[in-house]
Amino acid sequence: MHFASSRDTLHLLLLTHKQSDAEDLVSLLRNSGRATRAHMVSSLDDFNTQIQEKTWDLVLAEPKAQDIEPKELFKQIKRLDKDLPVVILAEDVDPMQLEFYLKLGACDVVPEDESNLLSLVIQRELSNLNSRRALRTTQVKLRDAEKRCQSLLESSKDAITYIHDGMHIYANQAYLDLFGYHTVDDLEGMPVMDMVASSDQENLKQSLKSFLTTGGNIDLNYSGLKTDETQFPLTMSLSAGTYADEPCTQIVIRALSGNADLEAKLKEVSSRDLLTGLHNKPYYIEQLETAVDRAVLKGNTSAAIYINLDNYGKIKSQVGINNSDSVLCSVANYLKSAINKEDTLARVGEDVFAWIRPDINAEQALATAEEFRDGIEHLVIDAHSQTVTITASIGVALINDSCSEPGEILQRAHQAADAVRNDQGHEKGNGVHLFVAEEAAPDNSADGIEQQVLEALKTNSFNLLFQPLINLKGDEQEHYETLLRMPQSNGQEVSAGDFLNGFIISEDLKRKIDRWVILHSTKLLSEHRQQNMNTRLFVNLTAASLMDKTLTSWIAVALKAAKLDKDSVIFQFHEEDATKFLTQAQEFTANLKENGYSCSLSRFGCALKPFQTLKHLSLDYVKVDGSFTHELNKPESLATLKEVLAELHEQDIKTIVPLVESATAVASLWQLGTHFIQGYYVQAPQTGMAYNFSDDNE
Repeated sequence: MHFASSRDTLHLLLLTHKQSDAEDLVSLLRNSGRATRAHMVSSLDDFNTQIQEKTWDLVLAEPKAQDIEPKELFKQIKRLDKDLPVVILAEDVDPMQLEFYLKLGACDVVPEDESNLLSLVIQRELSNLNSRRALRTTQVKLRDAEKRCQSLLESSKDAITYIHDGMHIYANQAYLDLFGYHTVDDLEGMPVMDMVASSDQENLKQSLKSFLTTGGNIDLNYSGLKTDETQFPLTMSLSAGTYADEPCTQIVIRALSGNADLEAKLKEVSSRDLLTGLHNKPYYIEQLETAVDRAVLKGNTSAAIYINLDNYGKIKSQVGINNSDSVLCSVANYLKSAINKEDTLARVGEDVFAWIRPDINAEQALATAEEFRDGIEHLVIDAHSQTVTITASIGVALINDSCSEPGEILQRAHQAADAVRNDQGHEKGNGVHLFVAEEAAPDNSADGIEQQVLEALKTNSFNLLFQPLINLKGDEQEHYETLLRMPQSNGQEVSAGDFLNGFIISEDLKRKIDRWVILHSTKLLSEHRQQNMNTRLFVNLTAASLMDKTLTSWIAVALKAAKLDKDSVIFQFHEEDATKFLTQAQEFTANLKENGYSCSLSRFGCALKPFQTLKHLSLDYVKVDGSFTHELNKPESLATLKEVLAELHEQDIKTIVPLVESATAVASLWQLGTHFIQGYYVQAPQTGMAYNFSDDNE
C-alpha cells in the first residue's frame, strides 16, 4: 500500500449484506489515506433518494444485497442520467459473470476478498470520474470562451477569416470591408487565392501547403485584390485554429501602412536580447507554445535544450563584470553558427541559453546536445587580454503529445541540466542529461517498515511534533496535539498514520510505539510546564493500546515520574478503532475516566452510525473528521457538520475541528459553536510547544 493521501473526500454508497462488511470497506479506504464519508443503502427507495439528493462518487455493491437486484440499481442510475461508477463485489468472478455485469453497466467486478485489487480498481475509477468531471467543466468554459471569441472576432478592427481546404468558412466585417464585400454570403465558395493578386497566388498556395505541414505562425506579404480590381499591400498572419468544431487556418490581415518597416523593426527589437542578439525569453516561450501545439495536434516531436554555463559566477569574478559579457557573446556566436534554419535559439537567463529543435527524437537530441557541449568546451575566449574557457551542463526535454504546458517543458529541461551534476564523472557539470520523469518511489516492504520502526525505537530516533489547538470559547489553557514522525534514509519523514495503518505491524510493536510516545511527550510537557505554562497535551493511541489492560496503571507511573497532573494529558484514538473494538474501547475509556484521565475520539463522523458507537464510550472531547473542513463550502456538508456538532454539544462533549486553513473557515466554525480549531491557519506542526496563545486571547 502506498504512502498516499487525497484531500478530496470520497463520497461512497455501500450496498452490502451486513453492516460489518460496509465498515470493513470504509476502513480499507481510510487506511489507504483517503478521507471517506459513506452511506449504507437500506433499500432501492433509499438508493433513489440518495442519488437524487446528493452527489456521490462511487457505489460498491454486493449482488442482491438488501434484496436489490443489480439490474434495478443500474436502471435507476440510467433513468436519472447519473455519472456514478459502480463496482460489483462478488464471491467468485468468472468470465460469464464479468460479462454479465459489464453489460449491465458496472465498471468492474472484483472478488470480495481481494482488498488490494479493490483499492487499485477504486483508484482507477475515481481517476476516470475526475477526468470526466474535469472534461465537462472544461466544455462549459470552452463554450463561454467561444462566445467571447466570436464577439471579439465580430468587433475586431483587424480583418480576420477562417479557411478550410483553401475556402472561406467565416469572415468578420473588417475583412469584408477591406476587400469590398457586403455580406459573408458573397464569399461563399470563394477560395482565398482570389483575395490576392494573380502574381502572388502560386506563392500563397505553396505557403499554405507548407503551413499545413509544419504548423506554427507565419507572416506573408502580398498584394491584396479588392472587388473593383484595386490592389493594395497587406500582411497575412497564418495560424492554426478551430471554427465550428472544425480544424482550419486562421488568417489575420493587416493592411501595410507607411510605417510598416518601423513596426517590423520594433517587433524584431522587442523579441531580441540586446547583449547577444539572440531571441529573448518571451519570444522563446512563444515558440515553445507553438512547438507544444504542433506536438499535441499533429504528433510532431521536438526537443527543448537548456544550456547552463558552468561556474559562470566564478569566471565573472575572475575577468570582471564588463569583460564577462564577451564570454556570453562568444558562446552565443558559437551557438548561432550551430543552429539550423528552423531552430529557435534564445538567451533565457544571465548564463542560460535555450534551444528548440523540431522533428527530432531522443537519441538525435542527445547527440546534438553533446555536439553543443563539446563545441562550448573547446571555445577559446578572449576576455580583455585574458584567455577563458568554459563548459556547460545541458538538459534535454522532449516535446511530444504527452505534455501540453510549455512552462513545464522548460522546467523539465532545467531539471535535466541540474541533474548533470548527479551523473558519474560530471560532478562539476560539463555533461548532457535527458529528462526522464521520476518513477514513483517503490513501496517499502512490510518487513522493511517493521525494521525501520524497530530501529527507531531502539535508537530513539522518532520525531515528535506539536500542533496547537485554539479554543474559540476563550479558555486560558494551552492545548497541543502530539504528532509522531519516523525519519527515513532519504531524508523524508513518514507520518504515524502512514506506517501504522498502511502496513501490517504487530500489535506488540504498536503498543511499544504508543508507550514511547507517551513517555517522551510527557517528558517534554513536563519541561514545558516548568515555565509556568498551563498546557495540556493530546496523545494519540493505536487500537493495540485499547486492548492493553496494563496501560492505565503504566500511564499513572509515567505521569508521576514526569511530575504531571492527571488532567495534563488527553488520550485520543480513532473512531474506526472504537467501532472495530467497541467492547475494548468501552472498557478502556471507562477505566481511564475512573482514574481521572481524559479521553478524546478523533476522525469522528465517517462511520455508518457514528453516534451509535459514541454512546458506549466515556469521552471528554471529540475531533470530527477532516473531510468536514474540506467541504465547508458545500451547503449540505455544512448542514451535516452543524447537526453533528449540535448533538455532541448536547452531550456536553467538547468539539475539535481540524485542518482549518482559512479565516473564512474559522468564521463558519465559530458560528457553529465548536470549541477548538486546529490546522495550518493556526500553525503547522512544530518541533516544540512555542505557539503564542496570548495573541488569540486578546
